[in-house]
Amino acid sequence: MKFKTNKDEILDSLSTAQYFISTGSTLPLLSNILFEAEGENLYLSATDMDIYVRIKSGVNKIEAPGRTTIPKKIIALIKEFSNNEIKIEADKNDNIKVQCKKSSYKIHGLPAEDFPVLRPDEKKLETVQIPHNILKEIIKNISYAALRDNTKRNLNGVFMRFEGNKIEAVATDAHRLAVYTAELKTNVKAKFEYIIPLKTINEVAKVLKDEESKMVEINFYEKMLEFKIDEIEIITRVIDENYPNYAQVVPKEFNMVVQADRVEFEGAVKRAAMITSEKAKAIMIKLDKNKMYISAQAQDEGEAFEELDIAYDGDPVDVSYNAVYLMDVLKVIETDKIEIKLISSVNPGVLKPAGDENFTYVVMPIRK
Repeated sequence: MKFKTNKDEILDSLSTAQYFISTGSTLPLLSNILFEAEGENLYLSATDMDIYVRIKSGVNKIEAPGRTTIPKKIIALIKEFSNNEIKIEADKNDNIKVQCKKSSYKIHGLPAEDFPVLRPDEKKLETVQIPHNILKEIIKNISYAALRDNTKRNLNGVFMRFEGNKIEAVATDAHRLAVYTAELKTNVKAKFEYIIPLKTINEVAKVLKDEESKMVEINFYEKMLEFKIDEIEIITRVIDENYPNYAQVVPKEFNMVVQADRVEFEGAVKRAAMITSEKAKAIMIKLDKNKMYISAQAQDEGEAFEELDIAYDGDPVDVSYNAVYLMDVLKVIETDKIEIKLISSVNPGVLKPAGDENFTYVVMPIRK
């Protein structure tokens, strides 16, 4: 294998590939990137055995086709080269030579034949097309609510249901729940439900563009999904477990409805959160006639008090929340006004953008 490329072109592809490299594996090949020079194209692949990426990368010229795997240290090396033509060459023993102007480096690679390429070995069930900006919006609005560790594997991912021309996406860590619905331009033939690992969701989000005209192709398999995004192909295993019955958690009727200015509310929550214990992050919200009072106190930290003008004519009520759960959702809401809907101080509350029926955020209160 032998080719010439430009630093910026290949570095962009390598930077994407590195997100998919395994970080904890003892298998050396999983720390390498697969290089494949075919015809006039260069393809870069990386995997951790659960998620796999293949990227079509720009090259100036392929002088000899071939395949090899190169350790991820090549990324840091190329970053330090000046922005000039780079030559990469591999011999039959997978010894790699990297040259840039008068610089020359040798790196020991590993055989491409042993690289574990993740491919579906099952029949494709369905294909859907989603605009970049819609999928990006879905992920932005819910991914933060998923569980961050593997203690409950089914929650360490995003649940997506495809039915008719609708997508319903859900994430929860058992303390809060985010639900977002969107429409497809075409109907799927049956109902499909998948729990997509959070790592996959995060990596897909990184390569999406905020464009309506560009489409993401998603291919459904029994236990895998394939995302085709421009010159990038991502294949992932799905989490083969049951997702909680989240519909029963979302309140249907409310006794109290508040409308507040998003910017004012977010600022007050952020400030009050500074005067909370590191563990609980608890803030108290008191509602009264057209007023909201936000307070917090913690030993060795002090006390916080905020007063906001709101639209509310219900009964007085006090409710406590983890401030982090409120700040997370306020980062993604873009409307000027938000709605807070309550049944009581001990039932789950709902926070959503005012006038937007596509997004719902449910948060559990802190019990006294």
